[in-house]
Amino acid sequence: MPRWFRYLAFVFVLAAIVLGHVALWRAEDVPLEAKQRLTVLNALGWGVIILPAVGVSFWLKAHKRRNRE
Repeated sequence: MPRWFRYLAFVFVLAAIVLGHVALWRAEDVPLEAKQRLTVLNALGWGVIILPAVGVSFWLKAHKRRNRE
């Protein structure tokens, strides 16, 4: 997969997350408690599941690169 495509996919996902949060917080029909709960749930999802997976991916890539040398 080309590097530019991964970068573009990352930017797209990041923009979708930001726009989703902006839309959530600007919605008047969603109670404040629900907005807070959804925001905390999203932050926990990024912190507990996705960030360690990205860290392991970087670690594995570094070890593969080092073993090739």
